[in-house]
Amino acid sequence: RFHAGNVGDVWKHCVLAEVLARGAAGAARAAYLDTHAGEGNYPLGATGEWSEGIGRLWRQGPAADGAAARYLALCRRLGAGAERPTRYPGSPAFAAALLGDGAEIRLWERDAAVCGALRRALGGDRRVHLAHGDGLAGLADAVRDAERRCEAVVVLIDPPWLQKADWIAVPDALAQAAAASSRATFVLWYPVKSLTRPNAMIARLAAAGVAGTIAELVTTPLAQQRNRLNGSGVVLLRPPAGATAAIAEAAPELGAACATQAGTWSFRMQSWPGC
Repeated sequence: RFHAGNVGDVWKHCVLAEVLARGAAGAARAAYLDTHAGEGNYPLGATGEWSEGIGRLWRQGPAADGAAARYLALCRRLGAGAERPTRYPGSPAFAAALLGDGAEIRLWERDAAVCGALRRALGGDRRVHLAHGDGLAGLADAVRDAERRCEAVVVLIDPPWLQKADWIAVPDALAQAAAASSRATFVLWYPVKSLTRPNAMIARLAAAGVAGTIAELVTTPLAQQRNRLNGSGVVLLRPPAGATAAIAEAAPELGAACATQAGTWSFRMQSWPGC
């Protein structure tokens, strides 16, 4: 919970909200799949990484209309707080708010206690199908199944990245699911402390024949080693029309607001073809 609402959440949820709004919110039947769904909502203590993320935006707000403003409006509607945020919504809350009554929201969570908290947070939403388990294990089959019933499918892959081996296992699972899918949109979130592992992940996906785009926001210089995030990125496969442009427009606003050293932030957007 100490990490909830940090700059990684800000970037991930700004991107996710834009992808959902442009690619699934208007569909008569849409599906959202979340492989690591978490608790659903998070109380924010007096201190925490939120002070470098949603706390910055909460105080000053976006300067103009756009993806950042739409994201903050959702945070204020789904979370809580007056002078500062006191509760931050999880990814399932964003999906539930943006998708229609006919949507399917399929969630997985490996931790039993967290799964129970998520079940309570969802409040009996009949659109939700929650499973206690690893969402990556059967993702290819789940995406294929969703595509048979739904005209729009959005998948969020948001693992905790606790082990070095995840940087191989996670992109491999994404590549397998993408190969089994004909039209689903995938969003894979990853942390950034250096560019070594993200660059290796891009090369691995390209070698597997997966074409994609990364959008990477760094708010603390990579030369500065620290326990907290330096930044984070998303891998986008088949993003809806207009989403990448809207995300790129939001990056300078979010980067400037969340920079830990005034005026020092960076953004990288890179696309590559599959083999």
